Amino acid sequence: MNHETTNEPAAPTDPDPAAGLRKAPQQARSRARVEAVLAAADRILATEGVEAATIRRIATDAAVPIGTLYQFFDDKDAILAAVARRHMAGHAAAMRAILDGARGARWFDLVNLVFDRYVELYRRHPGYLAIRTGRYLSRELLQLDEENNALVAASLREILVSQERLADGPALAVACRAGVAAAEALLQLAFRDDPDGDPAILAEARRIQRLYLADVVASMASARG
Repeated sequence: MNHETTNEPAAPTDPDPAAGLRKAPQQARSRARVEAVLAAADRILATEGVEAATIRRIATDAAVPIGTLYQFFDDKDAILAAVARRHMAGHAAAMRAILDGARGARWFDLVNLVFDRYVELYRRHPGYLAIRTGRYLSRELLQLDEENNALVAASLREILVSQERLADGPALAVACRAGVAAAEALLQLAFRDDPDGDPAILAEARRIQRLYLADVVASMASARG
């Protein structure tokens, strides 16, 4: 049997929405209360921002006693992190759907789809946007932010390796991380004052990402000879 090594990157790991809970809710009533807490936190984040999402306010809006809330969440940071994970899990599923349907597509069309999913995530979930662009970020939320960018970078790597037959390795990994970081900075700028994203900045972000990745593809293809 011929054992060939491949250069395909490892598949991104999808975030676990249940991770970080103090304990997993077992009964239907407990699960409903956890869902109510997360939904209330998401609503407050979307309409009033991170600072308004206090423990007392979340408990009141969710109609859950504060003591019950603390059965499942250590603090406000844990609640915000749980909200972020929920949205990241949906984003991860969208990334996998793009990659699963990637056969025969051109890489730049796939990159545009990845970018569009990012914009859609921010537009559909302003609570998540408030977490990522707010000034208040705990260590865990910063880690989740890094994990989300790593997911997108891994997706881009997989696209470029699959569609352009680029050699996977440290150089491609760095290039994809840099491209994602640059695009993310521009996305946050686009959504800073416009809930739908400033169209001019979004257009520039898309153009910059495509030009940068086109240069990466050309350079690595040339080096491959």
